[in-house]
Order: sequence, then C-alpha cells, then structure tokens
Amino acid sequence: MPHTRAARRQWRNHIISPGDVDRANRAVVREMESLGLWSLRLETVEVFWVPASVVCYGWYQGSISIPGIAGVRLLEFIRGRHTSLRDVLRHEWAHAVADHRPAAIGTKRFITAFGGSYDGEEQVSLHDPDLHLTRYAASSPCEDFAEVFHFYLKHKGRLPLRLRNKPAIVRKWEFVAGLARRRN
Repeated sequence: MPHTRAARRQWRNHIISPGDVDRANRAVVREMESLGLWSLRLETVEVFWVPASVVCYGWYQGSISIPGIAGVRLLEFIRGRHTSLRDVLRHEWAHAVADHRPAAIGTKRFITAFGGSYDGEEQVSLHDPDLHLTRYAASSPCEDFAEVFHFYLKHKGRLPLRLRNKPAIVRKWEFVAGLARRRN
C-alpha cells in the first residue's frame, strides 16, 4: 500500500466501489439526457459493479459491468495515469445505445463515418490522430463509435477546436449529434 497521503489518494482512484459506480452512472445518464441521447429504451439497461477483471475497465453485454479492481487500472496506477469512471461509463453506454438503436447504427451513414459496420470485426486501421480520437478507436468501427460517443458526452456535444480541422472526426461527431436529432 502506498505510504504518502497523495499516493494513497491516487491509489484509491484506481479502486472503484459500488457507490462510485452509482454516482458516476447517474452523472453520465444526466449528460445523455441533456444532449438528447437518452431514450426510454435505455431504461432497461442495468449497470452493475463486479468485483474484478484482469483486462477490462468495463463491458457491455445487455447490461454494463464495471469491475471494482481491474488489471488495466492497476497498470495505469503504476504508469501514473488514470481513466475516469465517467469516461468508462460514457464508452459503455455508447455500446448500449448502439444495441438499442440498431436502425440508426446499421446505416450506410454509419459505415461511411466509421469505416465499416458496427458489428464488423475488421480493424479500422492503424491509429491515426486525424482519423481516430484514441488508439483504441482504431481497433474496430464499434470501438471507434464508442470513443466518439464518449468524447461527445464529455465535451457536452461541442467539438473541441483542435479537432475541427479533421474531416473524418467531424463526420463521426456529426453522426453522434444526429442520433440526438433522430431520437427514438
């Protein structure tokens, strides 16, 4: 266990309690509501705290699961990094939205924006900051969508200035914005 107060606080940020999950989830749902991305269909999605995972920050399989202790978060601690619980939930809620809005996700517009079908297993490409917001986004169209959705929520629907000269990212951002306009 870390010995200084600052180190203990930083360590604590990497271990998640059920209460942490509940608080963060309420905040993310409010973000989705305020941006017009929440729908009654999503009320069936449950969010669970689970004890541990070796490789995942969280996952979606009909419900969202967030591990209290995750190997990837412990690696982040060692490397002096931190992925917020809200960011993980924003990402996982994107997968729930895709699952509950298949007509919107299964469009030619999605394929054009994200380089393939949502369920396609093909790797989009190597990470290119002009095409992808994160390295993980380059892994597949569904993860690219989830990362854009996550950033869209985090930035309250406003595309950061540094991204406005990147047409591929603008196209993806506009797709997510369009989900709010075509709300069901």
